[in-house]
Amino acid sequence: MVQQRLNLKLRSCTLAETVTNIEELLIEILLRVPAIPLLRFKCVSKRWLSLISDPKFCHRHTLQNPHSSISAVFSHNSTNFSIIPFPRSNYSSGIYHANHSHNSASWNPLDVIANQYGCIEIRDSCNGLFLCSPVGAPSSCRSPYFILNPTSSQFLTLTVPPCPAIGAGELGEAAYIIGLFLAFDPSRSPHYKVICLNTIKDVPDCYHFQLQIYSSETRSWRLLNSTFRINFRLDYQRAVYWNGAIHWVGTFCEMSYYHIDEEHVKFVRGVPHCYEMKWFQTESRYFKESTSGCHLHLIDIFGPMAWLSFTKFQVLEMPRDYSGWYVKYNVDLDPLCTSFPHIRCGMFVVLYLDRDENEEEDSSSLLLHSPGQVISCNLKSKTFESFNLATCQGLLVKDDNYLFKETLACV
Repeated sequence: MVQQRLNLKLRSCTLAETVTNIEELLIEILLRVPAIPLLRFKCVSKRWLSLISDPKFCHRHTLQNPHSSISAVFSHNSTNFSIIPFPRSNYSSGIYHANHSHNSASWNPLDVIANQYGCIEIRDSCNGLFLCSPVGAPSSCRSPYFILNPTSSQFLTLTVPPCPAIGAGELGEAAYIIGLFLAFDPSRSPHYKVICLNTIKDVPDCYHFQLQIYSSETRSWRLLNSTFRINFRLDYQRAVYWNGAIHWVGTFCEMSYYHIDEEHVKFVRGVPHCYEMKWFQTESRYFKESTSGCHLHLIDIFGPMAWLSFTKFQVLEMPRDYSGWYVKYNVDLDPLCTSFPHIRCGMFVVLYLDRDENEEEDSSSLLLHSPGQVISCNLKSKTFESFNLATCQGLLVKDDNYLFKETLACV
């Protein structure tokens, strides 16, 4: 019996050595390992370190793991930074110990930039990559921007090239930056793009936007020849990348989007008039793609004077054909208020919608954050569960929070 066990052990060791010695087989195995454990595996040997750090391997891993789950939610700047780790099992497991000496609740990935440039804020996030800038940076080409991968702690410094103002003429008015936005879809490409929106003034009281696009594949900026007219109802400082396009939403839920590959701008009408009339009483707005990337969602949380209260609101969904917003879910949080009475006072934030793609067995959940608690509300069964954030009892992440997904994408 002892000899059989010894033989089995020797056979297992031989098999393991065979696997590690066949590089292509080893790569195929490592490609199936999530990003964070892979960073730990760099410590196995110099060979593994070299293999996992190879940009070609990182590109393959990014393409093969395009739909990683949400690992955390971040607040927006390095000074008042806070983190809510997901899922629950990761909160107590110290999943981020591989790269950081702090525990998961105190880890601040923005420090890698802040140590050199001072206080840093997140401007945009997209499938695991963050677009950042110094807090209070001017809207000009002189300000540096940063593409950060919190998983690997790698960042790239970007400087937007000057954009000539079309028709400035005697006015002498130069272009300035309205916003920069990330476009990264790991199911299509391991490379990302940065869309820079410049405003220009060609004649008095007639405004247009001009676009510059940075490609991580070519490592260069490109100025588009065309311009498009400003719609003053839209908020062009915040955007969502979805369906191959950058989307901006407006006062009455009207939406404009710029399709990156096709290079055109289109407009989508808002919601029915009965909904529009309540917009001025909106307390907060949620505008993000679903966790799977298959849907675009919009939620307005109204104040207590509106026909809807803090606890009653609708989840609007946009189909891929842009046929218009429709009500996907009617949400009533009143049953929660017995257990969490502060929700009735509006002391909660919508973190994200975990949208189930199985329409027949829809078990989509809305993740909420209230002080010291994260609450998961099943939108079909009308049930909920919660878990405590023991180290963050007084914390309330605000509306400008950003989702973090693990990725080995190169910046």
